[in-house]
Amino acid sequence: MHRYLRYSLAPLLAGLLSLAGCDPHEDPRPGGSDAGTSSDAGTGTDAGPGDTTPFIRIHYRLQGGGDPKTWGVHFWGAGSTSPEWGAPRMFDKTDDFGAYTDVKVSVTADSDEALLGVIPVQCSGGNCKRDIETSVRFADLFKDAATPNIAECWITQGQAVQTTKPASSKPAFKVLRAKDFIDLGNGGVRLMFHAAEGSSGSVRYGTARDALDQEVTWAAADDINKKGLLITGLTPGKTVYYKVHSTLRTATEVLTDETPVLELQPLQFPTISNETDWATWGSKGIMYQLIVRTFADGGAPKAVSDSSGESGIDPSTRDGVGDLVGLKSMLPYLKQLGVDAIWMTPVFKAKSYHGYDTTDFYDIDPVLGTRKDFTDLTAAADTLGIHIILDLVQNHVADVNPWFVAGSNPKDPQFAKYHDWFVWSDEHSNMLADKHPWDDSAVVWACKNYMCYHQIFGAAMPELNFRNPEVRAEMKKIAEFWITLGADGFRLDASKHIDQFDDNHGIALATHGTHVWWKEFNSFVKKGVSLPAGAPPVLLAGENRWDEPRLIGNMVPYASDMDSQFDFPFRGLVSNFLRGEVGDDADFVKYVQALHQAAGDTAAGGNPNHYFERFLSNHDLNRPATDIEDAGGLVFAMQKQAATIVFTVPGMPVLYYGEEFGKKGKADKFLGNESWERGEFVREPMSWFQKVSFTGDKQSSWDIDFARTNAANAELGLPVGICKAPNPEYPYIKYMSEDDPHSWAAQKDDPDSLFNYYKKLIAIRKANALFTDSRTRFETVQNTAETFEYTLSKDGKTLTVVLNRLPEPRKISRPSEATDLLTGTKGTSFDVPEFGALILQ
Repeated sequence: MHRYLRYSLAPLLAGLLSLAGCDPHEDPRPGGSDAGTSSDAGTGTDAGPGDTTPFIRIHYRLQGGGDPKTWGVHFWGAGSTSPEWGAPRMFDKTDDFGAYTDVKVSVTADSDEALLGVIPVQCSGGNCKRDIETSVRFADLFKDAATPNIAECWITQGQAVQTTKPASSKPAFKVLRAKDFIDLGNGGVRLMFHAAEGSSGSVRYGTARDALDQEVTWAAADDINKKGLLITGLTPGKTVYYKVHSTLRTATEVLTDETPVLELQPLQFPTISNETDWATWGSKGIMYQLIVRTFADGGAPKAVSDSSGESGIDPSTRDGVGDLVGLKSMLPYLKQLGVDAIWMTPVFKAKSYHGYDTTDFYDIDPVLGTRKDFTDLTAAADTLGIHIILDLVQNHVADVNPWFVAGSNPKDPQFAKYHDWFVWSDEHSNMLADKHPWDDSAVVWACKNYMCYHQIFGAAMPELNFRNPEVRAEMKKIAEFWITLGADGFRLDASKHIDQFDDNHGIALATHGTHVWWKEFNSFVKKGVSLPAGAPPVLLAGENRWDEPRLIGNMVPYASDMDSQFDFPFRGLVSNFLRGEVGDDADFVKYVQALHQAAGDTAAGGNPNHYFERFLSNHDLNRPATDIEDAGGLVFAMQKQAATIVFTVPGMPVLYYGEEFGKKGKADKFLGNESWERGEFVREPMSWFQKVSFTGDKQSSWDIDFARTNAANAELGLPVGICKAPNPEYPYIKYMSEDDPHSWAAQKDDPDSLFNYYKKLIAIRKANALFTDSRTRFETVQNTAETFEYTLSKDGKTLTVVLNRLPEPRKISRPSEATDLLTGTKGTSFDVPEFGALILQ
């Protein structure tokens, strides 16, 4: 996802540059593009005899052979003069470590300004293969008494920088991360310690510290760091003691290591299998996605002493920021629309406006309200029969989260507790070889305090370590906390990335860290949390994103992990359909039926109770009104047709706020010269009002004047006010206008509006069980450039959907009399408008 750094990755250097005082939104490279060729063109200068100028000497060696002098270094900061990107300073001198070069610096103090950013690179024709980005400070590095102006560091390819001279030429042989394990929930655990490549060894274990009477072993040929070591037959709930012993044989010596006696306690969690335990209620409902801060302004924040007992919103003053009080006041609107569940993007305390970089999982962002406001919301929603779905980001946290602040600083008193809550490289790593899940050019590690941590979504979002039982226990504790306060389910952000390394290594489903965790978590929220009598099962909806229909097999194993998941390929097929494509690339019916059948295949990890959320847009994706805006006067008709598709296929339809009015928006640049496209433009304020006032101008800045807009629309009698731009640090509005036809006020009284068409579609879906019954047969009848037709049938009942694909009205005839549920017209011949639809019974 975009959300600042997601699914459109920021420049790789963003995390370090932010530490060094640079704007991470700007291209850090001189000239801003890959230019030049690999040479000695870097502007570093060699340290000469008798020179007192401060230099940082960077030593470099390769893993697995090769010539380190074919590599160079790109650097910036600490008063250095950065080389042009693509023309690094080469490692042109050799020593017993490998190769090295000297970089002249002028800032040497013990301060953040003294950071020298470093990326070893191998460049050809301006294209550079990058090692791990890191940073060093003159004050931290090794200095020889004879040359105190030279501060030295040592980098082994794919590993963290060393600040002291390597003391030994021995290969790494210590057992590391010995406490990491994946709990299989059935008396089995997968130990995930790291040992030297090519080592052999054993784990001795038993039920008493002084009686380690059982043993499992691994051989030198086993890839222990990828596969781990399996122990089965343990008693859940009973402590197991174990010790890891490793042996590495080299040409000249035998190196051994042994851990102290460690302990773990395996769990037992039942796999959810009965139909009544799954949250199948979602497949019969409608979900509405919204961003609280841009949905409805119910007041201004106020200081409170008790988040659980006091509202944090003062309704007497509007501040232009949506909040939980505003959302609560608009529940009747959502109920009237036909909404059964509300998915709110993250509302916890976070670093960024979008909330996907959590700093405190146990409290609400004070801009949005308090825990009291949340419980008031859930109580009111429950009265109306609306479920509240929280966006829970388990994959990562913010780099300013107290867990990471402590775990990344060896001087912090809580370092020992929180360090292993994150995934760190070690001596057995080659970080350069670790692949990014969707960007082959990106590196999935970032470095801080001379340690490197795993990240996928940017250096500002470190990944949590789910091989640590404390992390797993904490996530269950968080879930129970919010379920107790009224949450009915969770949207699981980036759920497929929990154990990215198991994905990269092709680990089998039964022991795969991601799938095992979600089964444990699903079991906990279904069976481990006390719910009120009659409460439906807690819903889990996963974001397991693959965009290509040919990759649906990747989605299937998640069907037995969680109730539902978001169907991204479906949206692509609908887009193809709206562009006029014909054939399988636009046959969403064929695709949906194939996916439904695949997801129900238990032999492949599927589950017949699983269903999919189907949608046209979300907070990371362009809105359809903008994607098809070239259609001009036909845009509303095409949006109605797209909505018809979403509400007449199986699964759980998801509306993104404002979609019911045809709200516009796409990731875009504001002035056109910014370094990247901004996701804020698909998260603009909810379009309640037709009359909208703005401040500034479109040449410099343009934001909503919420006070003037509220005053101009007072006669509408809405209980809430308009919201400003979503990101207070980037206050621009691009896709709303002073007279906004894509709004509730403009469409509420027009029976032919998109808004009222959405209401009609939702009512039809709710009145006809064929749309929501998982056993309904779904078949394509016609797939031509003029007409697309499909049927839904079960137990002798049939509904037929006919879509006119032409930009002009048509008369469509049927062989026998039918009733169009959209218009109430009965007969054998129907007038269908341009890009119109029939739903025939």
